[in-house]
Amino acid sequence: MGLSLGQSLTLYAAFMVLAVLGVMHFVQTAPPLPQAQCSEIVTPMDVIRGKLVREPQKSILDLWNCLREYKKDNWWHTTMGIWGMYVIFKIFGPFGAGTSMVLSVLIGALYDEWSEPNTRYSLMAHLIGVSGEVMGGCGGWLMSYCVGREILLHFAAEKMATLQAEMGKFQGSLFRYMLFIRVSPLFPNWFVNYSTALIGMPFSYFLAASFIAIQPAATMSIAMGSMLRDMGEDGLDLVKMGKRGGMMAVTMAVLSLPLIPADDYAKGKAKLKRALGFGKAESKGE
Repeated sequence: MGLSLGQSLTLYAAFMVLAVLGVMHFVQTAPPLPQAQCSEIVTPMDVIRGKLVREPQKSILDLWNCLREYKKDNWWHTTMGIWGMYVIFKIFGPFGAGTSMVLSVLIGALYDEWSEPNTRYSLMAHLIGVSGEVMGGCGGWLMSYCVGREILLHFAAEKMATLQAEMGKFQGSLFRYMLFIRVSPLFPNWFVNYSTALIGMPFSYFLAASFIAIQPAATMSIAMGSMLRDMGEDGLDLVKMGKRGGMMAVTMAVLSLPLIPADDYAKGKAKLKRALGFGKAESKGE
């Protein structure tokens, strides 16, 4: 028997309360923050109220100064705290909307372990950011699968109908459709996490498409964070920033190639051949 709307909302609220209690327990049992560097950082309630999105530059700088000092002696607490917050905000969908990029920039600014020598891009930061995004998305998918059907049908019926209609254009390739809606601006990220569990999308497709689609955005935001870190430590070096920006642009372009639909790739390849004259040569040969 399916859950009613009231039961679904009650369970959703109960899961959220448990998450908040877990965060409170983690904070209370963690080593204390250095007061000199951490007096003005945003709190979890500030994030819920949207301060992290309204004032991202100040929020990131305050958090960076605080956590950089805290991380020196408490690496695991810092890492698990940031990663856990990332995952929780992704799981609870609209309540964490807009925080992903800010947290990714913060991760890029905070971690320099396993850095690539030319760009100083941290593979550790990439691992933390991408795994948080993917695991949080999977948590949202499972949350919706368990308790979200009636909530979405009641509060987002029009978006659900649009999702189903778009799905009809990709018959025979559910994975392509999953990849399309993951990068499409038609649907918010949190809605994709919640809704795809209810339209028959296999979890394996959701997981694989999420992992592929997040790479360019994660690379961009983490690279922005690493540049901010370098500016804070070494000052502004336009030549170095230009070189790193060019290398990151090439990297993002390569990472974006798997996101091109197969049909569009074939059409583009055919147009390029015609523009270069290969099509005419083949026709004459025939």
